[in-house]
Amino acid sequence: MALTQIELVSGIFSLVFISIAIIIGLLIISKYFKYKKNILLLVGFVWIIMSEVWWSSSFSFIVTLSTGIVLTDETYFFIGNLFVPLGILLWMKAFTDLKYKDKQKIILIIFAVICTLYYVTFIPIIFIDVSVIGEMRSAVDGNYTPIALVFLLTGLFTFVISGLIFARESLKSRNWEIKIKGKFLILAFVMFGIGAGLDGLKPYFISPTFLDVVLVIDRVILIFSAFSFYCGFILPKFIKELFSKED
Repeated sequence: MALTQIELVSGIFSLVFISIAIIIGLLIISKYFKYKKNILLLVGFVWIIMSEVWWSSSFSFIVTLSTGIVLTDETYFFIGNLFVPLGILLWMKAFTDLKYKDKQKIILIIFAVICTLYYVTFIPIIFIDVSVIGEMRSAVDGNYTPIALVFLLTGLFTFVISGLIFARESLKSRNWEIKIKGKFLILAFVMFGIGAGLDGLKPYFISPTFLDVVLVIDRVILIFSAFSFYCGFILPKFIKELFSKED
């Protein structure tokens, strides 16, 4: 199957975002070995896993481009959803290490139960009746049904909202570097939320052409989100110097 021009563009941007997300996640993880801070290990893995929703688009793009074969609906939605609950659970561990430490145990138990329910219901449904979850709209992209979308976006926005709570605390610091990191984190989580929201609204865009344009914009927003996330945890030297000059 030949890809259309917009499918090529959308697929390329998805692949670029995933590649950048994985690289940034690995860079954050690598800093753990230097600073020995568990939070770096956790957030590195979290960022890689939270980008999983877009793995299916990238993988579908590569497979279709190289073989002409389009992924089945089951394969597409399985690839894009397998690790998301684990990513959210790891993030809540990282989040409660930094804030609400006294409530960490109960928070993690609640999310562990939710993750278990997800794995015993959501994942099996993909192979029992995938139409309950969604369907492919093109060779490189799929649409979620409302019930699946609510479930998925609830998880993603839990990540976003808790991230904003953490970032807001950073803005209260007297240390200018921590404040700058907090601003980048706010930018990262807001853009990630916008990206997830736009992706979730795909079934409700009437014009296919307009939708394809939105998807490209969505991927660009996510790319900037990934870079901002990195700056929020590992402020690059050139960014640090840039802001120090402004001060």
